[in-house]
Amino acid sequence: MKKTMKFTPPRGTDVANQKNGYEKKQKKEQNTLSVGYFQLFRFATWKEVVMMVVGSLFALIHGAAAPLMLLVYGMMTNTFVLYELEMQELKDPNKTCQHNTIHWTNGSVYEPAENVTVVCGVDIEAQMTVFAYYYIGIGVGVLFLSYFEIVLWVSAAARQTQRIRKTYFRKVMQMEIGWFDCNSVGELNTRLSDDINKLNNAIADQASFFIERISTFVFGFMVGFIGGWKLTLVVIAVSPLIGVAAGLMAMAVARLTGRELKAYAKAGAVADEVLSSIRTVAAFGGEDKEVNRYDRNLVEAQNWGVKKGSIIGIFQGYLWCIIFLTFALAFWYGSQLVIDTKELSPGTLIQVFFGVLIAAINLGQASPCLEAFASGRAAAKTIFETIDRESEINCLSDDGYKLDRVKGDIEFHNVTFHYPSRPEVRILNDLSVQVKADQTTAFVGPSGSGKSTAVQLIQRFYDPNEGTVTLDGHDIRSLNIKWLRSLIGIVEQEPVLFATTIAENIRFGKPGVTMEEIIQAAKEANAYHFIMDLPQTFDTLVGEGGGQMSGGQKQRIAIARALIRNPKILLLDMATSALDNESEAVVQKALDKECRRHRWI
Repeated sequence: MKKTMKFTPPRGTDVANQKNGYEKKQKKEQNTLSVGYFQLFRFATWKEVVMMVVGSLFALIHGAAAPLMLLVYGMMTNTFVLYELEMQELKDPNKTCQHNTIHWTNGSVYEPAENVTVVCGVDIEAQMTVFAYYYIGIGVGVLFLSYFEIVLWVSAAARQTQRIRKTYFRKVMQMEIGWFDCNSVGELNTRLSDDINKLNNAIADQASFFIERISTFVFGFMVGFIGGWKLTLVVIAVSPLIGVAAGLMAMAVARLTGRELKAYAKAGAVADEVLSSIRTVAAFGGEDKEVNRYDRNLVEAQNWGVKKGSIIGIFQGYLWCIIFLTFALAFWYGSQLVIDTKELSPGTLIQVFFGVLIAAINLGQASPCLEAFASGRAAAKTIFETIDRESEINCLSDDGYKLDRVKGDIEFHNVTFHYPSRPEVRILNDLSVQVKADQTTAFVGPSGSGKSTAVQLIQRFYDPNEGTVTLDGHDIRSLNIKWLRSLIGIVEQEPVLFATTIAENIRFGKPGVTMEEIIQAAKEANAYHFIMDLPQTFDTLVGEGGGQMSGGQKQRIAIARALIRNPKILLLDMATSALDNESEAVVQKALDKECRRHRWI
């Protein structure tokens, strides 16, 4: 029995409230607070936490190596000074070295104007050998510390990044179709590659470098306090100027990076759209137009990148200006402590001066790490928002009922629907339809009247805004989605094939089927003969999106893919539109043979 249902395009309806609600939801998502840095490690396991803690410990010790070297350097400088003083004094033939102290030849102790004894007998070679051993020990220690520091952090970050990629992709696969209407596939690809790489950069070696440089900063000032606390305090008084600048730069970079990434995502969406439809673009000679469209999106990204670079350049210049002014202050004040008050020895001055110098330089070198952290936080914002979002129709959920017996009655009860991307346009308006089992029902109407939309509601790609769709009297929203869709075979008016063989494309309809079943499904879809005429028959690659097949061949392969499921409900959305009359008659005859087991819409 055949039943025809005529659809008419719905009249425009004022849905301002729904549109306002949608806009408020979008605005709320845009105003979500940024991701905190430590939230970037939310996917770390306890093993990775241990790896990062041990790596941080190695980074701290590594950072202390340079200040420790300065202690040795200060002692070595004092040794050189003492040796040089001894040599200068012993040039006088009336002076001699006795018991490590310079005496006059008459036996009295030599005392210069400062009334202090002059030490002598410095074994410069033995002292330099000891200092060389110190340097060798520090160098070997840094070699191993640096290696394990980087390995542990990068390994932990790689594991977390892989887990984030899997979680993100799995979450995207769970999203309802309406979510994809509002998010372009090209943008999602950009998020999956570029944004996650920026996140990885923020939690990998940049983190270890930051800890190492901050450690050098802290230990450098400790060396300064040990050698001369007055000079160190003078330098510390200027440090807040550096910290404030670094904080402001991180905030500015985080905001500008987020906008830059969004612009690049738009450009990626354009590139994905154009490359996936390159035949159509070439057919209409639209290469220049698409290149210009891509360039326009890159210009926006470039503008944000230039602004970010300007901000970084200004603050970097400011930071180094403060650092060099600090050097000038330290050198001027330190010379007074050596010459006037004699509170510092030359070696101690070198120790304090270079300790503060290295500390300030490493604080300045830590600012690029802050840029990486800010970029990672901005990139993680969208990634984590997607991961945390609960899908309105989760196709991987195990919730819902599975009916023991399916008769096949489908009914629309006062269904009203609009697409999430176009809330101001109602596609279905108070639709009520009854489709009984064992009937072939056709929806007829002009383009845009909602025929395909009704088919997608049966598949539960969307949920009605008002009303219900029932299967055997059960609201399909209460049924398990995977089970419901396993009952349905679908052939769309623009079928999509995957870039693999014909046999694998048919097998997608029902994993695990035998080659005999694939051949039988191809015969029922009138696809067997043209497949056998191909050089590799069922092992022929169809190309990306089925580009190597004609429109009619793609539709027949898609029909075979639907038939092999042996579905309870078969949905044909203009499934034979690309077939010639003879092929359509053969396919329709084969479909009629299956009419007892299927339901056709």
